[in-house]
Amino acid sequence: MKLKFLHNIENKIYFIPSIYAISATLLSIVVIFIEYKYTNTLINVLPSYFFTSYDLSKTILSTIAGSLFAMITVSFSTIMVVLTMYSSQFSPRTMQDFLKNKVTLKVLGIFIAGFIYSILTLLFIDDSLQGSGESIIFSAMIGVIVAIVCLGYFVYFIHHAANSVQVNLLIESLKEEVIEIVDKIEARNNSNDQIRNEAPDNLKEMLDDREVCEVHPEQSGYIQVIYDIELTKLADEYDIIIRAEKMIGDYVTENTIVFKLWQLNQEQEKFTEEELEEIKTKIRGNLVISNERSKKNDIEFGLLKLTEVALRAISPGINDPNTAIFCINQLGWVLSRIAVANLENTYYYNEKDELCFILEDISFWDLLYKTFYQLSHYGNQDVSVAGSIIDALVIIAEGSPKEIKEQVWKFSHYILGGFDKNVLEQEDKKFLNHKIYRLAKETGNKEEREKYFQVENFKIN
Repeated sequence: MKLKFLHNIENKIYFIPSIYAISATLLSIVVIFIEYKYTNTLINVLPSYFFTSYDLSKTILSTIAGSLFAMITVSFSTIMVVLTMYSSQFSPRTMQDFLKNKVTLKVLGIFIAGFIYSILTLLFIDDSLQGSGESIIFSAMIGVIVAIVCLGYFVYFIHHAANSVQVNLLIESLKEEVIEIVDKIEARNNSNDQIRNEAPDNLKEMLDDREVCEVHPEQSGYIQVIYDIELTKLADEYDIIIRAEKMIGDYVTENTIVFKLWQLNQEQEKFTEEELEEIKTKIRGNLVISNERSKKNDIEFGLLKLTEVALRAISPGINDPNTAIFCINQLGWVLSRIAVANLENTYYYNEKDELCFILEDISFWDLLYKTFYQLSHYGNQDVSVAGSIIDALVIIAEGSPKEIKEQVWKFSHYILGGFDKNVLEQEDKKFLNHKIYRLAKETGNKEEREKYFQVENFKIN
């Protein structure tokens, strides 16, 4: 439950700005306290230019507060422009990539922090110094430093916003997000001997012989996180096997079965209703459900965003096939990484080498289909799209195990079968034949000549 609470808090847009705002409040309190209590000591320690008079301090802090408020307004307007462009030009699903980006949130947080510091220190300046002409206030100097930092972040934010609307950089960023998730999961699985891809030989018999209990969620929405390690510990504690029936990114309702559990020790008394309900509650506590999908752990969602950017690029309103080609190539690279990571089925064992938790993820074939089926449908008359999908399949096949190569070759039948062949001229057929040949060679299917388009004066060596 603690992990679930922390995840929900960290996912809120206001989390990072709130930290900066609280930090600025604490800083202003500390500065004001030191200024009231230890001014004489500071005057003897710090150079004279660190201190200003009452009138100058008030002018500096009020100017900084007004300037930072203007920066916040400009930054907010820039964010809205970028979000509008993301929604109309790329994909509505990519908006959170900019809005929840740490740079965006840090910039807003720093501006808010600077504004809060300036206002609070301005409020608590010692009014008894008014008109005295004494230069013993140093909070204004801290405010100047804060303002310079804010100005630097403002320049960086403009640079960040300009880069964010460049489609190639966005696609690269989306690709890196998915690769990072794959690398993280693979590294964790490989470093833990209790996490394996092989199920026990007698798994089916073991589960069929026992009474099954179903677990339903308390709310509807998208699954964002499944705390697999915690569920493994829970299963070990109660001597049960838990199997996830839904994956991260799936939409569930209160009637959906998200987990099933089996009691292992048949000699032990069955769980009472109270015990069973307690176990179910603990299982639900290791499941995070929200009204939107999260980019942190959802590989399929990352692929979906890349696919949507490519679809938007080939839509009649935008008509940018080169962006679609670049996006499809990146999809091929991501899928090639997934193909060798072996993430399909994961089985978690305890220290006694007993199976505790089962997480059967989407198969690679289904991932291929979900990634390319819309592109195949909406680009069925675009030779460049068909060619780039074949190129992506070549990228996937390169370095992949034989089983993946066979799936890729079989999937190419689906892609080419859905293409409108009536729009192809002789040169188009030659263009596609060269790509099909590369794929056939890479997957060891050069002899399947029926896959090639019939073209005069075209030979396959």
